[in-house]
Amino acid sequence: MKVKPPVNMHSGPIKLIFEKIVDIEPGGELVPFYHFKITKEDGTEVGHINFKVGDTNHIRQCVGHIGYEILPEFRGNSFSYLACNAIRPFVRNFYDKVILTCDPENVSSLKIIQKLNGKFLNEIMVPKHDPSYKSGSKLRRRYEWEP
Repeated sequence: MKVKPPVNMHSGPIKLIFEKIVDIEPGGELVPFYHFKITKEDGTEVGHINFKVGDTNHIRQCVGHIGYEILPEFRGNSFSYLACNAIRPFVRNFYDKVILTCDPENVSSLKIIQKLNGKFLNEIMVPKHDPSYKSGSKLRRRYEWEP
C-alpha cells in the first residue's frame, strides 16, 4: 500500500495534490486509502478524491474503490470526472478494474460514471450491518470501471 503517487496528476484544468495515506486497522471492512485534494491550476481547492486499496465486501458492494466530493460552489464543472481521469494511471498500478458505486438518486454521480464508461453490474440493498447503512445509504448501484 505504500506506493508513492506521482507528483504531476492532472486532467484539463484540475490537478490532484497527494495529502496522505489513511491507514486502517486490519481485519475489518474498512481499508486504507490515498487522499488527494482536487485543485484548479491556480491552487484553488475544489474538493477531494480518495482511492481505497482493498477488496472487502464493504468496498465491493457498498462504497467502491473511488470516492470524491466537490465543494458546493464548484459543482457542475466536471471536476469529479476530471479527477477520476487524473487518478486513472495511479489506480492501474493496483487494479485492472475497480468498483464504483452511487445511490440511485445521485444523478450527478450516475452521469460521471456513465461518462467514464462504467459498466453497470447491479443494484443492491445495503446490508444492515454495513457502515454505509448506518450512515443512511439503503440502496447502491454498482459499476465496474477499467481505469
